[in-house]
Formats: sequence, structure tokens, C-alpha cells
Amino acid sequence: MDIEEKTALNIARDLSDDLCKKITSKTIRWMQGFDTQLLEIDGLKNLWDDICYQMQREESFYWSHYDDMVVSNIVPLLEELEEYKLTAIWLQTNDIDYQLSELESDGLLVDIRYKTLNTSCYIDDITKYITREYIYQQAESWRNDRLRQALGYFPGD
Repeated sequence: MDIEEKTALNIARDLSDDLCKKITSKTIRWMQGFDTQLLEIDGLKNLWDDICYQMQREESFYWSHYDDMVVSNIVPLLEELEEYKLTAIWLQTNDIDYQLSELESDGLLVDIRYKTLNTSCYIDDITKYITREYIYQQAESWRNDRLRQALGYFPGD
């Protein structure tokens, strides 16, 4: 890999990180404003509290419903992004090497320096990446008084 490629990948990684953090913040704020009747634990106030509780304790029977709600909030945020921003995030996903080799074997990667890729078909992969690497990572360590009480933590823990 030459210096130009390394520089481009570093820029893509930094851009992706900034974008993912913004999407994460927007998604968390949305969940914090989402009062839900599905809360299974007394004292938890909103969807974000419940997701944090489940990530730190155990996933409930309804976990797939919660996950679908998170995804349904992220997808429209991704659809608003310009293609190069979406590509920057896509380049960070786990299956990128496989997907690029598939595009190359199909003859779709002639010289990508001169054209943008249509990454909209990879929205699911991008959404899973942001959900797993950013949103649920924060949920695993998030603390507030309601969560401390629900998780049985005491002051000083």
C-alpha cells in the first residue's frame, strides 16, 4: 500500500468515526426521548435506559424489537448522507474485504479513484456496524441513577 492509499484510508477512518459518533449521539437522544410501555424494569424511564440495562445485564425476550427500533432510527440518518460519507463508513465494516473482492471479481472495480461506489446497497451492513461498534458499546458502559438502581449498584461502585 502506497502513501496515497494509506492517507486516504486514514482520512476515511477519521471521517467515518466522526460521522458514526454524530449518528450515535442523535440516536441516543432519540431513544432518551422515547418513553415506552415495554419497559420491563421499574424505574427505567426511556428506551435508552432499557437498552443500556439489557446490554449490561441480559437481553430480554423482546430484544429483537428494541434492535429493530434502533435500526429504524439509523437508516434514515444514513440515507441523508452524501455517497462519499457513506463509503467512508462502509470501508470500516467487517465484511469490507469480502465485498470489495466480490465487486472486483464482478468487474465493478476498475479504478475507483475516479468514481464513487454506490454503497446504498450496503446500508444494512453499515447500520449493523454503527449499532454494534458505537451505540451498543456506549450502552454497555452507560451509567445514570436509574440504571445504577436497576442494576443494584450503590454509591461508590
